[in-house]
Amino acid sequence: MIYILLAATGYSCLPIFTKTLLASGLDPIDLAAWRYVVAVPLFWLIALRRPVAPLEGRVPRLPVMVLGSLLALAAIAAFFGLQRTPAGTYVVIFYTYPTMVALISLFRGERLSSTGYVALALTVLGIVLSTPGFETGFTADALPGLITALINALIVAVYFLWSNRLLRGLPPLRAGAWTVTGTLITLLILAPLGGITVPSSVDAWVNLVLLAVISTVLPVFSLNIGIQKLGATKASIVSSFEPILTSVLALIFLNESMQPIQWLGAVSIVASVVILQLRPQPATKAVPEPL
Repeated sequence: MIYILLAATGYSCLPIFTKTLLASGLDPIDLAAWRYVVAVPLFWLIALRRPVAPLEGRVPRLPVMVLGSLLALAAIAAFFGLQRTPAGTYVVIFYTYPTMVALISLFRGERLSSTGYVALALTVLGIVLSTPGFETGFTADALPGLITALINALIVAVYFLWSNRLLRGLPPLRAGAWTVTGTLITLLILAPLGGITVPSSVDAWVNLVLLAVISTVLPVFSLNIGIQKLGATKASIVSSFEPILTSVLALIFLNESMQPIQWLGAVSIVASVVILQLRPQPATKAVPEPL
């Protein structure tokens, strides 16, 4: 449980570091690229310290790096969304990705249980209640952030389903290192399209390193270890407090607050995640790694 709580806390800090870095003048694509420039060497440093077990398969590098390109798109979507939406609200809406996984599985022919439909209804309710301006009437200003958060959630849902098949039986640390290498390559290709901005202050570099270490490397490895020790279902339930923690941190460090009706939406979405994880799961299913 300590490992899962560490992972959830690390991911909860991501919007705080992101908002600070965006305010320093970095564009979303630049921020995503610099994040992985710092994080990828750390991933490899940790991965190479652990020998590959004899029964673990060889990592198919090209497909795994292509998988990593989805993480690049998810990171860009997250940073663009956080430019336009309060941190707590964005993470609450993004946390609909477990329900999207269930919906995609439904369209692929898997049967959705009655609890799955209840979770879907709670998710839709949570999205509506969490959207800024719901209590006074929707405005056009709220739509870009809402749409970006949902796109981000969809990308992560697709990443989860694809990685659950592609990475099964592979050495987790090496596979993870090759995945984020693909992420970095994709971002380095995309970054020059808008011009490359280098962090211009010591504070920006400090926040960038904290983003890479606390909100990228630490939660990924903590989550993997926590799942192994606690199990995927319990790990998902423990980590579902992440949107609430993000909202609290945003209030403390960014002076961003959510309306009571948005808190009700957050509770609805967290409840949908818990319900989804309480239904019977295949033994091979793992928890996706949110951004």
